[in-house]
Amino acid sequence: MRAAPVSAELSRLARRLPENLKLGTSSWSFSGWNGLVYGGNYKTPLIARHGLAAYAKHPLLTGVGLDRTFYAPVGADELKEYVEVVPDGFRFICKAYTALTTDPTSARASRSEIEPAFLDASLATHKVITPMAEAFGPKLGAVLFQFSPLGPGFLRSPQSFADQLGEFLNALPKGITYAIEIRDPEVLGPQYDAVLNQTGATHCASVHSRMPPVDQQVGASVRTPTVLRWMLHPTQDYASAAVKYRPFDRLIDPDLTNRERIVKLILQALKLQSDVHVVAANNAEGSAPLTIIEIARAVANAHEADASSLRNP
Repeated sequence: MRAAPVSAELSRLARRLPENLKLGTSSWSFSGWNGLVYGGNYKTPLIARHGLAAYAKHPLLTGVGLDRTFYAPVGADELKEYVEVVPDGFRFICKAYTALTTDPTSARASRSEIEPAFLDASLATHKVITPMAEAFGPKLGAVLFQFSPLGPGFLRSPQSFADQLGEFLNALPKGITYAIEIRDPEVLGPQYDAVLNQTGATHCASVHSRMPPVDQQVGASVRTPTVLRWMLHPTQDYASAAVKYRPFDRLIDPDLTNRERIVKLILQALKLQSDVHVVAANNAEGSAPLTIIEIARAVANAHEADASSLRNP
C-alpha cells in the first residue's frame, strides 16, 4: 500500500514538535482516509491488514491505538507483525484484555460472556503484559486498562476499587507504563489519586460524555496524565457519531473547547520529560487524522511561544 503525499507544511509542522510527543489515532482501518493517509483507493479490509506501514509514514502519526488486544489476548508472534512495519520512534498504546477490566457484577458483564478475570494480575502478566513487552519492546508506549462502567458495589465504595486496583498494579511487571481509563467519575478522588502516585501508573485522561472535562479528572497531587484519548464528541453517542461522521474524511463538529483542554494538558505533560501519548478517534470531531493535525498546530505554536518567553523574559 502507498502512503498519501504529504504537504511541505505538514512536514515542517512535524519538525516543530517535541520528539517525546507521540500523536496517533485509535485505529488505522478506514477507507475514508484515502487521500489523507493512504495514497490509493483502498478498501477497509485491505487497510486493516496492510495499512499500518503506510499510516506510519505520515510525519504526524507517530503512534497508534491497538484495540484488537481488548477483545482477546494476542500472542507475541502475532504482535511482532505490527512492530516490523513501523519506525523506531513509533509507539503503540495497547488496550488490555477486557476481562481484566470488566466488573463481573456490572450490567455489561451480565449481558456478555466475559471471562471472570477482573483485576487478575497473574492472567494479565502471562497473557497480556509479557507478550506485549516481548513483541513491542521500546515501541510499547503504554498498556491501557480501559475499565467498563463498574457495578454499584464499587460506585458506593471508591476505596474498594482503589484498594483492588493498587494491589493489581503492584503485582504487574515493572518498567512498563500502565494507563488507567475509567468511565465512572464516582471513583475519582483522593483514593484513586493515591494509587496512581504509589504505583507510578498514569491516569488516561479521556474526552467522553460520562466523564468530567479532561483537565479536571485528577487531583492537583497527581502528575499530569501522559496518555490522553479523545474518543467522542460530547454531544454524540458512539452509534450516532459513527453515522453522522462517516466516511471520516473531514472535520464536521470542531470541538475547540476540548482541543484547548487537551493542548493544555499536553504542554504540562511535556515538562515531565517523558513520552506523551495522544490518541484521537474519528468520533471526536469527524476525522481523526485531521484532529491530530489541528492538535499538532496548536501544540507547536504554544510550545514555541513558551520557549520564546523563557528566552526573552
